[in-house]
Amino acid sequence: MQGILVEILLIASFAVAVGTISSMVGIGGGIINTPLLIIIFLLDAQKAPATALVAALFVAMASSVAYYRQKPRPTIFKAGLFLAITTIPGSLVGVALRELITSDYVLRVIFGVSLFPVALKMLFARKKKGVREELALFDFSDVSKNRLALSLVGGFVGGIAAGMLGIGGGAVVVPVLTILMGLPIHAAVATSMFTMIFTATAGTARNFVGGHVDPFYGIALGIGMVVGAQIGPKIACRINAAQLKQAFGLVLVFPLIKMMKLGQMWLDPQNQSFTVATIGDIIIWLGIIIPIAVIRIWLARKDIAPLPETEEPCDIPLGP
Repeated sequence: MQGILVEILLIASFAVAVGTISSMVGIGGGIINTPLLIIIFLLDAQKAPATALVAALFVAMASSVAYYRQKPRPTIFKAGLFLAITTIPGSLVGVALRELITSDYVLRVIFGVSLFPVALKMLFARKKKGVREELALFDFSDVSKNRLALSLVGGFVGGIAAGMLGIGGGAVVVPVLTILMGLPIHAAVATSMFTMIFTATAGTARNFVGGHVDPFYGIALGIGMVVGAQIGPKIACRINAAQLKQAFGLVLVFPLIKMMKLGQMWLDPQNQSFTVATIGDIIIWLGIIIPIAVIRIWLARKDIAPLPETEEPCDIPLGP
């Protein structure tokens, strides 16, 4: 019993750190939680995303309450409920697809390949000067039927990502809300968190039925994430958010490489030395980030803005 309590305390402390960092850089915790639950806590590739999705549910509820208290209220409830029509079944399909893949390593590779673009986007983050768009300009009834249909397809894809990878699905849902529906970025993030409540609830229920959820780990992770999400925004107000995203993106690439065991496959295929495998992971990591650093320097000299992002206010508790 004492060992279980120590583990729960350890994962809760880990979650506070993840929630703090996630809220500082404006992302959800799934991209961090899934690989690190596999690497640090040795969860298999079925339980890790299922447990991470429980934390996403906690964060979605806490963030939605925080957004509801803001004035003007950024959440567009009609848009969020509309997308939930397909994110819910998408989440169930995502869990089912993950269950069909029996190979633990194949799942690790899928997680790594799917989450890498998110880390890459952070590496090219850039703060954009400007004034926040007026929420009053958006009217859900003005969105065309074709855009609504495409939005439902995007929501379904976001739901699959949530159920399969243990992430909130915001990496897909936020672009759907901004590009297809025309929401301002602040409203899109808030609305995505609201939709995530339904997406994560459906996926978590399906994971629980499938026996993939460790309730103690999941609750401890969720509570820790919520606590951390209250700390991060206060720190983020005092630092350059774009530079923080770039730095964190550099670090985040490494656990994705480690999760896929790329260094081990290269230098230690017989799995005889953890040190040799880690050296291989570091070499691969450097092989990725050094060219990216060179590209960023070149772009800065050419004064080209790579993947510009709208500046986010300090009161945003957690991103998608």
